[in-house]
Amino acid sequence: MSLQSIVASMISDAPPGNNLNLVNDIKVLLNNEDSRKIIATNLEQFYLNKDFKLVKINDDQFVLVSKYNKSGAKFYDPSLDLTFDYDFDALKVIDVETGRAPLSSQLAKYNEQLAEYCSQHYPTFYKSVVVEDETDSDIFYFIIVDENLNDGNFYNGRWQSFYKYNSSTNELAGEIRVKIHYYEDGNIVLNSGTKVNEKAGASVVDTIAKAENKYEIAVLNKFAKLNDDLFKNLRRQLPINRSKVRWGDAIGNYKLGQDVVGGRH
Repeated sequence: MSLQSIVASMISDAPPGNNLNLVNDIKVLLNNEDSRKIIATNLEQFYLNKDFKLVKINDDQFVLVSKYNKSGAKFYDPSLDLTFDYDFDALKVIDVETGRAPLSSQLAKYNEQLAEYCSQHYPTFYKSVVVEDETDSDIFYFIIVDENLNDGNFYNGRWQSFYKYNSSTNELAGEIRVKIHYYEDGNIVLNSGTKVNEKAGASVVDTIAKAENKYEIAVLNKFAKLNDDLFKNLRRQLPINRSKVRWGDAIGNYKLGQDVVGGRH
């Protein structure tokens, strides 16, 4: 396996909210002068082609880094009417400029409708954006990214949904992905997703809402089934006597304790 593929795999497998720790760990492992360039290159390829990067542009606003809202050397946000670049080495937004070409009425409508939907259903740090395909005016890309980073309670979560909508055929195709990391006294990761292929109704955003609600219900039902069946069967059935184990006095009564105190190796 090549060095590039190892770094790319580490970035892809990293839990949400772990960028700084990840970068520092990779630098230690690489231990060479080119580490910053290698990391930045792999982060850029990952966020342009696989995941989308949610970043703060100021205290109140977020933007997305993806190949779909990149024009030339810079990224743009149609609803905020600005362009910006992103430093994949320093992990921050740079070179912000305002003033792009005005949106078409259709694109402005889609952005407004998607933002309204997200404001009702995404409670934390989220961003939605709708952009037009640069070569086909019938194609629109709908992107939603939401993150809930709660290190104080040992969990981080990320929702990402992406849709390609053809306004001439009303075909909506995309993917929803969820990654959740819980790490109190261990590591538990949920990495789940589903494909979406629908015929959009009168409102493409309503179709997106129905698809996401369907997926959310399916995930909750799977959790309920795990709790009721699999996890319950995995638990060892032990008697409950509500008394503390006096390890110092009792260890010799167990075979493992006998081996230890008897000096067996």
